[in-house]
Amino acid sequence: MTSVIDVWRAVDPEARLASGSTDALGQVVRGVARTRAAPPHLPAELEGQLLVADAALFLDRPLGSLVAALQAAELRPVVVVLAGIGGQHMEQADDPVPILASELSAGRLAETAAAYLRDEPAALERLSAELRLACAEAALANPEVGAPAGLVAARIRRGVAVAAEGDLQSLHARPAGRALAATFAATHARILSGHASSRTEIARRSREEIWLLERRIRQGASVWLFDDLPFAAIDEVAADALTITLRALMRRPAPARSTEVEKTREAPTRADLSGDVLGATLLAVARANGRIAPAARALGVHRNTVLYRLRRAAVERGLDPRRAEDALRILAEVERRG
Repeated sequence: MTSVIDVWRAVDPEARLASGSTDALGQVVRGVARTRAAPPHLPAELEGQLLVADAALFLDRPLGSLVAALQAAELRPVVVVLAGIGGQHMEQADDPVPILASELSAGRLAETAAAYLRDEPAALERLSAELRLACAEAALANPEVGAPAGLVAARIRRGVAVAAEGDLQSLHARPAGRALAATFAATHARILSGHASSRTEIARRSREEIWLLERRIRQGASVWLFDDLPFAAIDEVAADALTITLRALMRRPAPARSTEVEKTREAPTRADLSGDVLGATLLAVARANGRIAPAARALGVHRNTVLYRLRRAAVERGLDPRRAEDALRILAEVERRG
């Protein structure tokens, strides 16, 4: 079932909670309704619906008047989204119904929310593919764990940390969330000290009132998402995508071995390649970050030969190291065998 927080995070992660209870964010959304007029002119049926309203209709009215109108009409939306509102302060309404404030237009919010509800699995699969590719590209450009972790933090607007062997190797705060990052950094030793290999990787709330979501990279290393709001389906997808990249990245050779790797790149022999010409070509292009000319020099062949081999490899093996995701797969496989 798709919850309020799922739709919120998928449709507009930058929307803010203007009023209402965070406990109500787990309610199930069954549809989308929209009003183009202020109360009492409201849709006739709102049970379980997400209600999108133009914020301009309520700027001169307290939020309590909207809640009162809904209650008088016995209408029960699970969430109200006020569209087209910037950073204006809005007072809290005395009601647990979540009221979100978004800068997006009412039409765009209603259409995007309805599309997400129609096929949530497809939307999450698209996001997963997008994030896996983006994380792979970030890791190839900068083979430090902070590169893909920072990308995910910026994309989903959540705090992201990478911890290994009890130390924080990367810590990224979401916008306006530096205090949360400081809280996580100050308490991560206590959190990690309770780490057990058999513990289920689930979202939970810490004693410091921050939500935590863990994904295991390997024994002793994890990805952590943290925030002051519960997690949504897209956060789970993002954590999984980042974990896949970091598993491959942490299997790559350590910097101390870079001299040996460079030597292999610069002085390969024909005999070294005779066993698997395509495999050697795929590896050379992956190590060259998808560039043909450096790979050709490393292999001692013409660039057209490299291009010919890549076409063969694409047909015979379904791999192209010019794609970031395939390049990481190739490098990870070589490291695993080595």
